[in-house]
Amino acid sequence: MEKQILEELYGKLRELIPDFETREEGNKNYISYKMQINDKDFETSVVITNGRAVAITGKRTYIYQIKEKSCEQFNNEVQTRYPLFQIYGGNGNISVGRRLLFDSVDELVTNIREFNSVCKAVIPQFEGSCVNFLVKTREEETYDPTQTFTPLEEESSNEKNADYVESFVKDQQEYCKKTFYELAEGTEPVTKGNDVSFIRNEGDGSLKVTMDKNAPEDLKLDYAYVVDDQELAYIAIANITSTYKELEAFYNEKKRMLHVYSYVTPDKYLPDEPKEGIELLKEAIHSSLETAKKSTVSGEQVSANMQALMNEQLEEIRLKTEELESSRTQIEEERGAFEKEKEAFLNEKNQMEAELEEERTKLQEKEAELEERENAIAEQESINDEEKAKYALSMKNLTGEIARLQARLGQGSAAKEDSGEVAKLKSRLNSVTKARASMEKTLNNENNELRRKNKELSDLLLEKTQETDKLKEDVHDQAVHLFDSEKAEYLKKIEDLQKIADIAGEEMSPERCEKMLNEDGVYGDVSILHGARNDIVSCSYSENFSVKVVFGPIPFADVCKKLKRVDTKSLSKLNDEVADVKFFTKEDGVYARKYINRRITEEELRSVLSELIGYFDDDKKRR
Repeated sequence: MEKQILEELYGKLRELIPDFETREEGNKNYISYKMQINDKDFETSVVITNGRAVAITGKRTYIYQIKEKSCEQFNNEVQTRYPLFQIYGGNGNISVGRRLLFDSVDELVTNIREFNSVCKAVIPQFEGSCVNFLVKTREEETYDPTQTFTPLEEESSNEKNADYVESFVKDQQEYCKKTFYELAEGTEPVTKGNDVSFIRNEGDGSLKVTMDKNAPEDLKLDYAYVVDDQELAYIAIANITSTYKELEAFYNEKKRMLHVYSYVTPDKYLPDEPKEGIELLKEAIHSSLETAKKSTVSGEQVSANMQALMNEQLEEIRLKTEELESSRTQIEEERGAFEKEKEAFLNEKNQMEAELEEERTKLQEKEAELEERENAIAEQESINDEEKAKYALSMKNLTGEIARLQARLGQGSAAKEDSGEVAKLKSRLNSVTKARASMEKTLNNENNELRRKNKELSDLLLEKTQETDKLKEDVHDQAVHLFDSEKAEYLKKIEDLQKIADIAGEEMSPERCEKMLNEDGVYGDVSILHGARNDIVSCSYSENFSVKVVFGPIPFADVCKKLKRVDTKSLSKLNDEVADVKFFTKEDGVYARKYINRRITEEELRSVLSELIGYFDDDKKRR
């Protein structure tokens, strides 16, 4: 398996299963992981062989009694409910398996997810109805009576599980070989490379069964049937792919053989599945061929009304074009109105920004004034501090003089004179003290008043700043809301215009072409024919008239009319006159072919078909 595909698989599988282990042996890749089911690990393995064959298996073995009668009912029930899975309970264990072929990593991850869901559904059901946890058949594990209803199975290791997977794969391969040689009874198988196959007649067709001899895990059943009518074969293929989703079909134009094939994985629990698959292939071919034969209805009436239909379609195109132009004009007018509203809004926004700038300038002036006042307060406080220092020095001198005079009085000399001087000094000291107290009170009042005014200015400045910020935020929100809403409305109108215009940006596809022709209702039964290199949208009106649109490397449209006699000179003249249409003959009639662009619109394709059909209409044929 390619490394790139494995890395993609492991990456996507990690989202589904966080912990898993991988290993590679030869042409096989192993993925093992554990699931928690009923509080115990259920070990599971995925084995990928030859790049696209997958075996997903899991098994749990019990040391407790298994009720075989209940197992039989369980097996029948789960086989009916999950027919694609190999689920078997009995003989002391339960096993779950699924074998498949995958085409993409996403498909494989989806199948692994589905396998996990089935395991989580059937194992609890099996343990609840078929396992008796009160009776042990072996003594490898200690029984805990407190967990009577909790399943206690034998612990298994990765090595044991790997051995089981190898054994399971080997058994499946042996059964596949057995089935192959049972089907080949009476024929001689032929080996070519890694494949061994046999061919034998089956009714009115031939059956080819192929098996990979190195890894016999599935059988390819290929039923071939001779169909001479190529167009009938392609219509039958379209019927097969739409009715039998599990089958594939192709037509070998050289050998005139219609092949229908499928892959089947032999299962010992479904022994009749290969034979049923062969019968399904036969049924698909015969049923689809019968349906194809019935679908080739007359187209004469359709041809007669073709011109009228074309005229109706051209009228619809004209009306649609007028509607488109009207819508475009309306959009342009609305776009002009939107631009005017946008310009008015921008003018209003610029005006509001100018007002905000003016308010910001005023706030800056307030800030400057506030700073100036703060400087004045600081200067006044400095002057007050100097005055306080002078008063303090004066009081200190007076206090010292009083102390000196009192000392002299204590010595008893000049008592009267000194006592009078002391009284004067105390009176001065009292006056200075009162003056200082008055001054400090006045200064404190002034300072408090300045601080109050300063706080008022600060609060005012903060309030104005908050109002400015809020105003800016409101303006921004209004601008964002207005532009977002106008933009969304404008984009919605553009989207509506694109829907009305039915812009053909996408490529014309077979499915879209088929739908268009069916909706027109004049082309009879329209079918998609899948070929090896291209897809064909075919309309078969009658044995003499048919239309095909071929989607291949170079797409083109063909109109064929069966004529008994062909005027080659007229064809040559048409080829000279009409440069973009090729006229030629084949065994089944005269063809007009025109190559088309992959991005052709439905209207253009209708016009091309109308033009090609016109060359076979006597009233419209160019001369």
